[in-house]
Amino acid sequence: MSYRRLPHLLVVLYALFTASCGSNPTSAPVETATGIGTSGARAPAAAPARAPSRVRATADGEIYDGPPALAIAPVVDGRAAASPEVSRWWIQKIMAEDLDRTDMFAGVIALEHASEAHEGGVLVQPALTGLTWTRPDQRSGTIAMRIRASDTVTGRVRLDRVYTASCSNCRVSPGQPAVAGPLGVLMQDVAKDLR
Repeated sequence: MSYRRLPHLLVVLYALFTASCGSNPTSAPVETATGIGTSGARAPAAAPARAPSRVRATADGEIYDGPPALAIAPVVDGRAAASPEVSRWWIQKIMAEDLDRTDMFAGVIALEHASEAHEGGVLVQPALTGLTWTRPDQRSGTIAMRIRASDTVTGRVRLDRVYTASCSNCRVSPGQPAVAGPLGVLMQDVAKDLR
């Protein structure tokens, strides 16, 4: 083979390789939660809707007609006097685990950055608006979060509401922070509304 044909061969191989890839993720626009107060007032809720299925061709020509994946943006701390008693990373991790246990989504993607590219059909943007502890061992508390969920293709807001939950003497799995107790109660309501 002559060296003059090598560049043409590389171009052909590159074209074949990119044509065989099944997806090309692109960055979806993501809004960040701002101006969130700590009043605990409920924002009007959008009518709950079933998560739409995404019909798309896979790499080998099969069609996927199942539930969409869900992406969770990093938690924004919207409290006026934010204190570091709870890691926002833990809150996002617990939310992702709770929603992943449901059968509503093909998978749950915890984003590292709000503008990170993802293949989620639904984007959840959580913002912590209130957190109080009522016992010295921090096993009883109240949490308030604004949850905004939107369709990543159309941008249609499916859910925009402030949730409040509390529990007394919460049970927390070993290795999890105390916020897992009231957050688990809150996530039951969020999952119900996302369904």
